[in-house]
Amino acid sequence: MNFMYIIRRGIESVLLIFVLLFMCSGCGKPNPLPSPTISNPVYRPLIALDVEIDTPPLYNLGREVALTVANKLDELASRINSGGVVVFVCRISSRSFEDCPISFKTPAISAFEMPPPVPTCGSDPYQCSTLKQAYKKALSSWQAVHTMQVNNLTSVRAWVHQQTNKIRSVSFPFDGIGSDIFGAVVTGAQNLQGINTQSKYLLLATDFVSTTSMQDIGSFSLKGVSVAAVYRTCSDNQFCQQSNSYWSNVLRSSGASSFQVYSPATSQALGLPF
Repeated sequence: MNFMYIIRRGIESVLLIFVLLFMCSGCGKPNPLPSPTISNPVYRPLIALDVEIDTPPLYNLGREVALTVANKLDELASRINSGGVVVFVCRISSRSFEDCPISFKTPAISAFEMPPPVPTCGSDPYQCSTLKQAYKKALSSWQAVHTMQVNNLTSVRAWVHQQTNKIRSVSFPFDGIGSDIFGAVVTGAQNLQGINTQSKYLLLATDFVSTTSMQDIGSFSLKGVSVAAVYRTCSDNQFCQQSNSYWSNVLRSSGASSFQVYSPATSQALGLPF
């Protein structure tokens, strides 16, 4: 009798130990809490961009260039953690100076607020419960802020797309009188002056056959401006090389920090260099 009693008590003790172990298996290990994954790209400062697009009859890629620029701006101007974009879209014609039908500035977009860190509980269940409640409250506050930021981003994207649609619909009238490329370059230099940013770009979409010269415009400054010939058309390879060298000297002597040339195929494949 005593022997059976001892065995029964032993079994009960073992079962009690297992129950206690099971109940305490979660001690110090709180239930998984929601942990939103949010990341921000590296901050990108304000971009100042002037695009000069040539017109027919010698240049016929104007609409393609405008579409590419508009699509690129949709992407860049709605990027979080950025300083926005100032853009001028201008035409090269027989009278290019200040022929800029489209210009606008997009707003800066702040970085996303980061969610509160998930608490790490110790062995104290009361402290763990307190931490959980504080986290839930902080998470709720963050979700309200994050929703506001997402809605603001959506609004900015919609507004930017309205502006870029103006670029998509800009006209490039036939002008058989001439091609004032120097006037376009001066326009770009003038538009980019005074904008407080180190990211300045002048894009020239043209065949570089100019009917004006340096003497027609005088001096101008492209200090700190990166210049690129995009969708560059050329019918003669030797002339193209000589022309590229000439314009490189002109632009660099006026302070341009760089001058790169991209063919239509390269411009399509690599995108615009800004």
